[in-house]
Amino acid sequence: MDKNSKKDQTTNDQHDDYLLLDNNSNSNSNSNNNENENDYESNTELTTEELSAELKTTRDDLEHYRNLYDDTFNKLKYSLADFDNYRKNIEKQNTLRILSVKAEMLSTIINLREDFVRALDTLKHHKVDSSILEGLTNILKNIDIYLEKEDVKEIRALNSAFDPNFHEIIGFSYFENDMEENIITKEIRKGYLLNERVLRPSLVEVTKKIIKNIDSDNKENTKGDDD
Repeated sequence: MDKNSKKDQTTNDQHDDYLLLDNNSNSNSNSNNNENENDYESNTELTTEELSAELKTTRDDLEHYRNLYDDTFNKLKYSLADFDNYRKNIEKQNTLRILSVKAEMLSTIINLREDFVRALDTLKHHKVDSSILEGLTNILKNIDIYLEKEDVKEIRALNSAFDPNFHEIIGFSYFENDMEENIITKEIRKGYLLNERVLRPSLVEVTKKIIKNIDSDNKENTKGDDD
């Protein structure tokens, strides 16, 4: 065999080796690609399961916190309602306490005013300087102005019908004619209103009809006829 023939043979052998290597390489590459695809599919399936589990956990947590929120909100709402009721009760108690103190103070002023009026009436029947009487009268006017400013008013009583909401009976005026009963004929002590509420009731006497005993009258008449 000559040199050229050997050279061609060597070239052909090398070409065949390259083909074998290329085939093996392609085969290995295809195998690796298949394995990678299988791994990807396996990883994809695991990731989906994990996401499904995580989503379920998230939903459970969301439901838990939603229930916790609703429970906390309801407790807060009831607490605010209780606090509002408590605040209103405290305000009402404070208002009533203030009115009670105010009523007591004004009642004291009214009592002093009445004592002042009686003293002034007594002085009018004695020889007292007119300037003194005028000064005392002005003081009485100032007291009346103050009571009016505080919305203190006298209760109407004399010659009006008896009203247990404003008047208190301490005596009767008896009559035999056709006069109407329970009419106030005398005011023993004036009554007053504070903000349209009774500060103290009026002490009054009212009319009361005398009921005659008919049997006694008949006996008296019969006895007169016998005589």
